[in-house]
Amino acid sequence: MFQILARLIALSIVALSPVLAEDKLPVLTPEERAAQNLAIATSVQDQLLSCWVLPSGYEDRSISIRLAFLGDGTLDGDPHIVPESLRTAGKYPELINSIGDAIANCLPFEGLAELGAGPGERFDITVHFSS
Repeated sequence: MFQILARLIALSIVALSPVLAEDKLPVLTPEERAAQNLAIATSVQDQLLSCWVLPSGYEDRSISIRLAFLGDGTLDGDPHIVPESLRTAGKYPELINSIGDAIANCLPFEGLAELGAGPGERFDITVHFSS
């Protein structure tokens, strides 16, 4: 009985090994992982900045937003203003609204899987919206 059970387990492992191998992410060196994360963060930042329309009269202003997103391009929680930008944000609500619109209009972020992001992988970045 024990031998039959052992053989069944061995056969199931052999049968499943190609399926399990497909789900594995490539093993990256720390340098490769850092380069991949930088490419993903840069892509999201570029997408956000291309969606952003600076309101007239708000030149020479800068606000930094911290946001987390998943590899599938969706946000993971609400973006928030970094403490250093709170004063500026409080003075210029129209500028903050334009940044909120850019984030809403750019979702979901595209092309992250092609850069190596896993669907459930989480990333945190700070985007500097400045004119």
